[in-house]
Amino acid sequence: MARGRWTLISRAGHLARSSHCASVAPSGRLIVYGGELKPRTPVDAGDRGDPTPSGSLHVMDMGGGLLQKWALLFPAGRSAAAPTSIPEARVGATMVWYKDALYMWGGRGGPDMIPLDPHQVGVWKATIEFGQDPHGELGSVLWERIAASNEEQAPESRSYHTAVAYNDKLYVHAGCPATGRLSTLHAFDLKERMWEALTPGPEPGRGGTCLVATAISGAKDVLLRYGGFCGHELPDTAGAVDIYSITENRWSTVQPAADPVHGCPGPRSVHGFVRFQSTSKDASDAVAVLYHGERDASKLGHAGAGSFWDDVWLLTKAPEADDLLSGWAWRRVDVGGGSAPEGRGWFPSASWVDPDGNTRVVLFGGLLSSNTRSDELWELHID
Repeated sequence: MARGRWTLISRAGHLARSSHCASVAPSGRLIVYGGELKPRTPVDAGDRGDPTPSGSLHVMDMGGGLLQKWALLFPAGRSAAAPTSIPEARVGATMVWYKDALYMWGGRGGPDMIPLDPHQVGVWKATIEFGQDPHGELGSVLWERIAASNEEQAPESRSYHTAVAYNDKLYVHAGCPATGRLSTLHAFDLKERMWEALTPGPEPGRGGTCLVATAISGAKDVLLRYGGFCGHELPDTAGAVDIYSITENRWSTVQPAADPVHGCPGPRSVHGFVRFQSTSKDASDAVAVLYHGERDASKLGHAGAGSFWDDVWLLTKAPEADDLLSGWAWRRVDVGGGSAPEGRGWFPSASWVDPDGNTRVVLFGGLLSSNTRSDELWELHID
């Protein structure tokens, strides 16, 4: 059994939230934006109840640099003449770091939880100037709303979708529009600035699912999907993984071999699922790590908290299995013997690769079974 160690990095009461965005730059700087402290009420709104300027980013250096504490990056370039130059506060959006910038898409704003308008829901790029001020000033962020050359083909406005960036494309999948749930998959070409509709994922439509983008078995580029919510937690068959072949524009479903002792991970949504790499021989065949998430939804819907998983799993692919559909297996990670985060959901997937070439999973915030939002920042290292 693989072993993992959770480390509590920080607790910051003023940053407690769920349904937020988080991503880690290659340098190890964690960047957090948006979310909610009270159901359906966006934080970082720049109003009287929340003094954080709209468009600001919260930053923590996970790499052990000079700034081992939370700091703010304030937006640059906002003026009364250009009020739309900053994204509005939101919940249920996605944000990814790709190459030298952040890219955010989607979300909802306000108590009515209506998806944002076409301008606000579009692709936002955040270019960050990092500083090294020991007093906490990390620099500033310049937001830019990227206009697609075919805006009429942009995905339907939604929240609680999933997104990943891979090979110069931003993939947006599933999520919750004004009514219902979706299974669509779109790609936004970051160079050509064009949207493309791809083959939808296997039904049912869902919110709160996760994608991992990676290359496997002879450099096949794929998206891996696990979980989601469609009125009940998914997948219907525990442990089943949906695989999208980028080159073939085709979905398949596999049932990875169960862990000999612990079986397969259970159905879940609003969980963590990130790409994984390790220099350890015991984990060299792992391609993704799955963790935590909602086990049973609350009867109060978004106003309540259900029950949550607190487990961690590696999804592995045997290197000798050179076809797409064989050689998959689940392996439970032993995280006992030390402190660990309690079960939770409604947090964004986040990770980074340390200088030694090992993936470190980052878990910040989330909704707890007590129906409170966490302010904890944890990091997981898997041997």
